[in-house]
Amino acid sequence: MKQLLADKKFYKRVLLVAFPIILQQLLASSVQLVDNLMVGTLGELAIGAVSVVNQMYFVVIIVTFGAMGGAGIFTAQYFGSKQFGRLKQTFRFKLSTALVLSILAIGIFSFFGEFFIGLFTDNPVTIAWGMDYLNIAKWVMIPMSLSTAISTSFREIGITKPLLKISTIAILSNVVLNYLLIFGHLGFPRLGVQGAAIATLVSRSIEFALLYVLLETRGQVFNTKLYRMFQINKVLFKVILIAAIPLIINEFLFSFGQTVFMQSYAMRGDNALAAINITSAISQLVFITFGGIGTAVAVFIGNTLGENKLEEAKENSKKIFIFAVAFAIFLGIVLFILSFFVLDLYDISQETENIARFNIRVNAFMIPIISLYISLYFTLRSGGDTKSTMIMDSGYIWVVQVPVVFVLSRFTDLKVIYMYLTIQLLEIPKVLLALSRYRKEYWLRNLAIENKHNAEKLMLKEEGTLLDNS
Repeated sequence: MKQLLADKKFYKRVLLVAFPIILQQLLASSVQLVDNLMVGTLGELAIGAVSVVNQMYFVVIIVTFGAMGGAGIFTAQYFGSKQFGRLKQTFRFKLSTALVLSILAIGIFSFFGEFFIGLFTDNPVTIAWGMDYLNIAKWVMIPMSLSTAISTSFREIGITKPLLKISTIAILSNVVLNYLLIFGHLGFPRLGVQGAAIATLVSRSIEFALLYVLLETRGQVFNTKLYRMFQINKVLFKVILIAAIPLIINEFLFSFGQTVFMQSYAMRGDNALAAINITSAISQLVFITFGGIGTAVAVFIGNTLGENKLEEAKENSKKIFIFAVAFAIFLGIVLFILSFFVLDLYDISQETENIARFNIRVNAFMIPIISLYISLYFTLRSGGDTKSTMIMDSGYIWVVQVPVVFVLSRFTDLKVIYMYLTIQLLEIPKVLLALSRYRKEYWLRNLAIENKHNAEKLMLKEEGTLLDNS
């Protein structure tokens, strides 16, 4: 343990890689909070309407990240092993998958949007405002998904600083446009929740445009021509898909499980729905370590596994766990302090404020535990142990947490704060499962070498040629 703590050079390197992502997420979370406050001036029903749509949006985002993560396992390892031909094809997989998922999401939201919103509330005003927001916000899916494909690839090869600059520009544009379009300042029309949706669409489009410029200037190692987006060697496609499918299924079930949580909390009324949304917006200010952890794992574990330095990857993982938990403890203290005064910024009822304050304090105590789990999750995933991550993540949610919240919300009169506390405490056994799997070391593998041999054997059998490295 002393050796792990004494490696100051390593922790500095982790900070150099992770800090831009942490700062980027802090900016994004701050803007989400500002957006939340702006929409909150329109009333609790407006907060509820936007939160329901954002929960639907969250499912698509998480599923997209799952698909990107499946390819990202190979991006990190192929970069580490300098197999740049295969690296380009993992990026093609990301682009094509992102485009397909975004078009599918737009179609679902167009035909079933009102039905989904109605699952959370029967208030006609909330449903109407939710549809006003959704009819514009659904088009965000295309630039958002493609941006995710580009940004995750840069993160996985250790380029993070330009992403922070781009994110800052997109975030600031979102804040300014929200201010102008929600309230109708400087001659702009007062559009309310529709203004918030337009601001999100424009800022996401700006972000994609800037990321595309970055891709053309600094992404040569993995970039590909757009017309070759769907030109992926079929054997390599299968290899990536085998790793990606468990992640996609996992992220869908995980995000859908989170949606069930929210719908269950919403059964306690509009105050509970608004409070859960506020809890999420404020808690995101300290959940900023998660993206940094994922990036650090990709660089210091994924790349190292790709270089076939298995023992070094193992030591790096332990150091990242220490970093993640220590930083999370500090952020938990910050969140607890914020709970005393940040809710005064909202124009909400006392009941909503009480619910949100309790939930925020629960999150303040839970963040070190959640941070450790995130570290374990990304570490297992970096070595391709995606089936076990699916079982302990989404599997656990649906076997344990979803049935519990379903029963509590429908067959008891338990207050929403105690429902929330119960579900959060049920995160602890999941950490123990992840830790047990980590210790078995099934993740300690060089996928770049394994899949190179497997793919070439398959290719020789099916086509009589080696993989196309172009």
